[in-house]
Amino acid sequence: MIGRRVQSMSEIERPGDYFGPVRGYTGNLEACFFLKPNARDEDVPARSRSVQHVCSPPHTYRECPDGSLEIRNSISNLTASDVGGASDDGWHGWLDEGHSWRLA
Repeated sequence: MIGRRVQSMSEIERPGDYFGPVRGYTGNLEACFFLKPNARDEDVPARSRSVQHVCSPPHTYRECPDGSLEIRNSISNLTASDVGGASDDGWHGWLDEGHSWRLA
């Protein structure tokens, strides 16, 4: 899926939209906020439909020449506190150069 980089949290509307990195929402950590590609799929858990985020550290961001953002390490399908898989939102992967969302 090809997403789009938006300029504010309020512009995150459709699957693949993302905003950041930005400070101030998660303390001193840089964060990137997004709707995962499966956010509007039928039968996904409620958490999948919500704006999620990753922080740096542990993730890293790379500003790409085309204006897109690359996020590494992979964006998990589980919450940080989940050890048994109960929070699985159905999408695990990366945001690559070109606003491209890629499944793991």
